[in-house]
Amino acid sequence: MSSDRILTFILGFSVFGTFFGHGCLATRFVPSWLSYLRVIGVGDKWARILMPVIGFMDIIIGFFCLFSPTYPLVYCWAFVWGVATAMMRPLAGESIFGLVERTGNFCPALALLWLNSGRHFGFYLNVCAIMAGALVVSGIILRSTGLLKK
Repeated sequence: MSSDRILTFILGFSVFGTFFGHGCLATRFVPSWLSYLRVIGVGDKWARILMPVIGFMDIIIGFFCLFSPTYPLVYCWAFVWGVATAMMRPLAGESIFGLVERTGNFCPALALLWLNSGRHFGFYLNVCAIMAGALVVSGIILRSTGLLKK
């Protein structure tokens, strides 16, 4: 087995652990995470509905990263979502070190993207930027409209 395949498995297991673990927590609802959803204008009532849905999505992403190591778009999402959720901490008024501490939650996905996208890495970084932009715009819309404020 090549070094790249072994590294892909190790990094994939890391991403799986992060997404599966956080996903399992979210499906059971974590009250301390409410403040992160409030950053984008999601109220407590909606957060109780959305958090388990987000949790199940995290679990699915985790399994994809573990068992399907050739889907760069999954790594793009894992990277972008990892950065976005880590950034929620300082945006919610917590220390910037909450973001710094969580680099291990999203950097393995970026490493997997680099390992598995070959010469198309730049293209997939652009895809990541588009995904991140879509998340930011969604957050701005949710916050400014108060659509999920309840």
